Amino acid sequence: SIGYGGGIVIATALSFVLKLVAVCGQYSIGYFLGKSVKIQQCVGVDKVPIRAVEQILQRRGLGLGKVAVLVGGPDWPTSVLCGILRL
Repeated sequence: SIGYGGGIVIATALSFVLKLVAVCGQYSIGYFLGKSVKIQQCVGVDKVPIRAVEQILQRRGLGLGKVAVLVGGPDWPTSVLCGILRL
């Protein structure tokens, strides 16, 4: 038997892998949909808030603003937006 601790380790590792796979899939969806000008217009990639998020995410390292966007933003929109913006 694995035991309680082993079960926690396995569940944590599996959750981490599934999270990374989901984020990569969402990014890919945004990447391929972002080729469409209609999708870019619908998302508003030329609007000030999206440009501000883009500037924050393009900075090197993990500054407070970047961490706030990546952690504080909902997974699906953040991942797809990163794909659309090719970040």
